[in-house]
Amino acid sequence: MPLGEVTKGDNRQLQNIANILAGAKKVVVVTGAGISTNCGIPDFRSEDGLYSLLQAQRDAASSTKAVTRPEKRSPLSRRPHTNSNPAKPISIPNNIKGKDLFDSQLWKDPTSTSAFYTFIASLRKTIQEDVKRATPTHRFIRTLRDRQRLVRCYTQNIDGLESRLGLNMDMARGKGNRTRFTKQALKKPKALTRVMPGGDLDGGCEVVQLHGDLEVLRCTLCQQTCQWQEKDQTRLLTGKAPICHFCTITNQDRQDRGKRGTKVGTLRPNIVLYGEEHPSADAVGTITAHDLALSPDVLLVIGTSLHVHGLKILVKEFAKAVHARANGKGKVVFVNLSKPSESIWKDVFDYWVSMDCDEWVDTLRRHRPDMWHIQRELKSPVSKGFSNDGSRTISDPYLASKAHQDKENFPITTQSRKASRPLVVITPKKKRPLQDQASSFIEQLKQAASCATPGKSETALDSSQLPTPPSTGRKGRFHVPSAKRSRDEEDGDLLATPSKKQKAMVSIWEDPDTGNRRRQVHRV
Repeated sequence: MPLGEVTKGDNRQLQNIANILAGAKKVVVVTGAGISTNCGIPDFRSEDGLYSLLQAQRDAASSTKAVTRPEKRSPLSRRPHTNSNPAKPISIPNNIKGKDLFDSQLWKDPTSTSAFYTFIASLRKTIQEDVKRATPTHRFIRTLRDRQRLVRCYTQNIDGLESRLGLNMDMARGKGNRTRFTKQALKKPKALTRVMPGGDLDGGCEVVQLHGDLEVLRCTLCQQTCQWQEKDQTRLLTGKAPICHFCTITNQDRQDRGKRGTKVGTLRPNIVLYGEEHPSADAVGTITAHDLALSPDVLLVIGTSLHVHGLKILVKEFAKAVHARANGKGKVVFVNLSKPSESIWKDVFDYWVSMDCDEWVDTLRRHRPDMWHIQRELKSPVSKGFSNDGSRTISDPYLASKAHQDKENFPITTQSRKASRPLVVITPKKKRPLQDQASSFIEQLKQAASCATPGKSETALDSSQLPTPPSTGRKGRFHVPSAKRSRDEEDGDLLATPSKKQKAMVSIWEDPDTGNRRRQVHRV
């Protein structure tokens, strides 16, 4: 089947893709450098990508040297080095291409190794200082996680922007709990204890970094990892590798005991180069096998050119698991500006969306805004007290939710409205002697009989004229004011109960754009 292209103006196909994602229960996401380009981080193989950028820098450096050579000025290596803006693009030797900086063969040449250290340190500094927030595509992945739809996100990126949104990237968390996609788990209200390690909603490592990260340094000898410190950053910017602290301690300890010292290794960025094996390959294999067994119904591939051999195998395996679902319900969606190879991917991808990643996410939100609905939780024990007029009240304060930095998925709080706290009024109990209650009831009965029409017998009274028997005083009756009530007060009624021990959980789903609400009560 030929690979069909979905463009920006194809609203019908875009609506179909939006409906597929909105109805999906288990989604696997594979991302590349294209989801971070709008943050200012270049990709690799596009016209404005990293490889083209390094080639242009190398050509500019060569032309500058050719012009200044007749003037006999001092070479660059002898001029004073200024560290005012080390994150600017660096000059690459003429014999090193851009793709050579990410190949495992660079360790054989000291010049390419030094250029690799300087470039990675500059890239990390640029990401930390210049990138202020994640892209809409990153936030869409977090939305899938918040709605319990994300199986896993496999990324080629090393920028770690997903961690800024609260997505877990710790490989030690493992594969998570597979029961988080069951109907029983999804019906229960979400609580903090349920998403913690060991809970039934534990997602484990939510983002698997296939090519490493820029958060830690790894020793080339003992393979121990340590945090990236400022002194290590300064040394790497000069093209030199820091010394491993663990190897240094081991060597010094042996020498203090009169034994022969051991070799001390150097620290390198925790990045997986082409031709290298992932340091956590066993953990990645375990997580991948677990996700394949879950039979996801949608595979979403965003912002990658699919040139890496290992990623090709990963995408094809997940596509096979998605297409194996009954009645052909599983779909594979590829979102990227560049067209994939027809001969390789025509039987793998069901849709190719030829759009920018963030632009497609904005289009997706216009077609299905309900995918961005958030859940607000109310959990409060019922408390009883007395109001100023002597009647008993039940108050239900809202639990404060942690707000995100962006305005896309934000919780609704009572401070944002003029309505007061929800209040349910209970009529006060009045104890009267049983004799008084009986006499009062007889008087009301006589009064109703006297108002009967002449054609009717006094004993055959209309049921609508009969008085209401007096209350025994043993149970209070709920009384809601007849005035117009706010939505907060209506939410408060859901928690009203005359029991002091009974508690209630109310889940409020609200669209931040339209304000529409959907309520669900859970008695616990």
